Amino acid sequence: MDEIYREKIPFLVGKLVLIVIVCLAALFLGLFLYQLLAHQVGDRPAPNWYYLVMFLVFLGVSVLLVNFSELTIMATSQAITIAYGKIKYTIAWENVKGYYLDTDPGIAYGGWGIRLGIARGKSVLVYNVIGYPRIVLELNKGRYAQFAFSTRQPEVVMDIVEKQIGT
Repeated sequence: MDEIYREKIPFLVGKLVLIVIVCLAALFLGLFLYQLLAHQVGDRPAPNWYYLVMFLVFLGVSVLLVNFSELTIMATSQAITIAYGKIKYTIAWENVKGYYLDTDPGIAYGGWGIRLGIARGKSVLVYNVIGYPRIVLELNKGRYAQFAFSTRQPEVVMDIVEKQIGT
């Protein structure tokens, strides 16, 4: 593969949230095991299944948050791929008709992660990390009219887009 550019953006707030969620999962697992093997928790204990279900819920959320702990941008001569863990979106350069640096505040998209919405009257798919600038690619065809993504180096990425789409 002829990789032109690669960037990884860790999402530190997401990692802190992950630590809290993992601690909650461990707490519920501990309560489940304690009540199952030792004796009941408190005067009016919850049923054993409650602690097990809560552990499984927080474990599932933890797995999901691990996926969203880093945004990766990779450009080749054929396409640009933006990925949050295993969830990727690839756009062929021939599908990009324009681009611009997004000046709207990050909260305009509803926070970090993968977002769907309307921006400037057009449907947009966003891979966002709060605190970083975003580039918006205007697309020729597809489900979304625009695709926005965060980057640490917007000037470098815009230069690559410029060279690849030839505007």
